[in-house]
Amino acid sequence: MTGQLLTEIILAITQAFTEFLPISSSGHLALLSNLIGNPNLSFIIFLHLASLLAVVFYTRKEIWRLLHFKKEDKKYLLYLLIGILPTGLAGLFLKSFVENQLNSFLFIGVSFLFTGMILLTTKNSSQKNKIGLSSSISIGLTQILAIFPGVSRSGMTISTAKIMNVKNQDAFKFSFLLFIPLSLGAFILDINQIVGFSWIVLIPFFICMILSFFCLKILEKVLIANKFWMFSIYCFIIGVLTLLIWIWR
Repeated sequence: MTGQLLTEIILAITQAFTEFLPISSSGHLALLSNLIGNPNLSFIIFLHLASLLAVVFYTRKEIWRLLHFKKEDKKYLLYLLIGILPTGLAGLFLKSFVENQLNSFLFIGVSFLFTGMILLTTKNSSQKNKIGLSSSISIGLTQILAIFPGVSRSGMTISTAKIMNVKNQDAFKFSFLLFIPLSLGAFILDINQIVGFSWIVLIPFFICMILSFFCLKILEKVLIANKFWMFSIYCFIIGVLTLLIWIWR
């Protein structure tokens, strides 16, 4: 196994475990990029496609139902649109600023700690509401924060839903249905940066896709068991370690 392939497999595993678990894939990939050398941006975009395919397969029943545009689903589609728009617009305006923070251990470390604090607030949330207009607006606005490396998208969206006492299963479903158009849009915007690959990259690609699927199952089980807040412990640890690296460098 070549050193490059080993690095790509490490990145694929990192992407799979951090994209959907609320611990920030962008923060971890930025951290690894600075510690093991700058990975190929084309390859990172390629891995995001693997994660996207995993989510599409995992939520295929919900997607199929929504594609029928039944009357009872029209409101839900509107809520999804409301949740998508703020992040989509913010991403266009903040892209250059975010890219400048990818090499900042201070920024990433503080962002990890912020994610941990938000996750911790969900410990005593109740489950009595469904996704509605106010919750979709709130989720859409807080999801903007996930543009920054170290802030978890799933952490922000699910935490916001739980803080607003949305049922765990509804929070999970809404969060990852939001992920699909946002991820697809980001992939399309960056597709011009993808250059030719050899067939060998299919190994980390499929590793990422399969592990991503299982991480979705893990997250759903943890969420249903009301243990979502426990991911905050990891975020606090990785946040402190990142700040220590910043101090020592």
